[in-house]
Amino acid sequence: MSILAFCIGITITTVIGWLMVAIVEGKSPVLGQGERVAYGVVLGPAAAMFLVFLCHVSGLTKLSLMGFLAPQLTAIIVLGLLAWRRGGLTHILPVSPFAPKKLYPRWMTVVVLVLCAWTALKIIAGAYDLVSVPTYWDDSFNNWNMRGKMFFVNQELTLEIPGGNGVTISAEGVGSYPPMVPLMKTWVSVLRGEWSEGLVNGVHMVWFLGLLGILYCTLRRRMDPLLSALGIWGFVSLPLVLIHGSNPYADIVVAAHILAAVAALLGLKKAMHGESIVTWSKLFFLSLALLVFTKNEGLVLHLPLLLLAAVAFDVRRKNVVSSSDHRKTVTTGFLIVAAVVIPWVLFKWSQGLTFGNAKAIGGFSLAFNPAVLKAIWIHLSHEPNWLLLPLVLPVALLTAGKQFWKTPEAFIGAFVIVEIAVQFLIFLFVPSLGTEAVNQTGISRGLLHIAPVMTLLLCGLVTMILVREMPGNSVRQNVA
Repeated sequence: MSILAFCIGITITTVIGWLMVAIVEGKSPVLGQGERVAYGVVLGPAAAMFLVFLCHVSGLTKLSLMGFLAPQLTAIIVLGLLAWRRGGLTHILPVSPFAPKKLYPRWMTVVVLVLCAWTALKIIAGAYDLVSVPTYWDDSFNNWNMRGKMFFVNQELTLEIPGGNGVTISAEGVGSYPPMVPLMKTWVSVLRGEWSEGLVNGVHMVWFLGLLGILYCTLRRRMDPLLSALGIWGFVSLPLVLIHGSNPYADIVVAAHILAAVAALLGLKKAMHGESIVTWSKLFFLSLALLVFTKNEGLVLHLPLLLLAAVAFDVRRKNVVSSSDHRKTVTTGFLIVAAVVIPWVLFKWSQGLTFGNAKAIGGFSLAFNPAVLKAIWIHLSHEPNWLLLPLVLPVALLTAGKQFWKTPEAFIGAFVIVEIAVQFLIFLFVPSLGTEAVNQTGISRGLLHIAPVMTLLLCGLVTMILVREMPGNSVRQNVA
């Protein structure tokens, strides 16, 4: 019964995400078929649960079986008609967007296949642990599972939950988090008819696999399957990534949406035709909008920085996209973002909910905390959370040199640098949040949000360096 409920629940949300992407693409597709499914897996749940949320807070539905089914089935019908009218159901990418395959020595192929098999085994073991072991992380229990269970029992969006694991979830704390993840847990539970820890925890593995799908497809646009698989192996090998990917916490969900937005922006920067630029732009804004409904950091931290990245590397190109098309695309994009941001912010204000990571962002005092510097250094150098990534990434940036900043991937490097700098400055100068760095909590989650983007950046840098250093590639280095 749990397996059936899980499959039905995930299929419906994925179809909603897939249809939204099909509408965005219309008659100008930019994604491969598998890539569109990966985006649907990641973006679908946020869109579906946001629609359920709107219907519920408007007083139209309860969080019952029909309260979940009616909005989602209606969305599938409406989105299906729109996708069919725009040609998104019939138009497929005429040419593969991925880099061609290359021939490698047999030993290298065998090594990568062994590493991929080991990676798959780790993911399977993590998935088994996820669905078979009851939640024991305090944050997972209090922030996500207990909220979802209360929604399931009360059939309403309960904002304050007393006594959970000895902790009261209030409107001023984690109760102010977007309810997307708990609602997704409630959704699969109402399909089953009762609450099941294994069932509700299993949805997190779907997000993790969706993230890996987008990351692999984005890598494949630049490199062949073998090297792309090697990039996935490196990402999953990061201890903190695998731990969060196989635990019922929400940071992998945030990371997946950030990666979707960055991948779309990267596709936009490399697009050579006006129609493709418009499609990538809309996909970027769609991913950005749904990021807001994942966690508070999505709205107050990542959304502004991603918009800054888009503005800093303006999407309009002379002789490719006209000024009128540019204005229309940007206006449409901001309407997409506003459609999520405005209702969610109005709801938070009306209910007295706070902004921030379990702490209100208003009324902060500023003071330098030297203990944070030590905590950051220990986190990056003395703990195996990220292995050699904090060391290899800056070395790769320096080795690539000025040539890297002339490539479409330059905005990714700038985005990662600014994201890390902003996070570290917040921990350094905001005492109430500095404790999260000293206690090795918030700093881990913040870096986890951009870990897929850092992996994408590192793979691009390494590829560029190798191409430049290979004999006879002096011409190719200018287009790497």
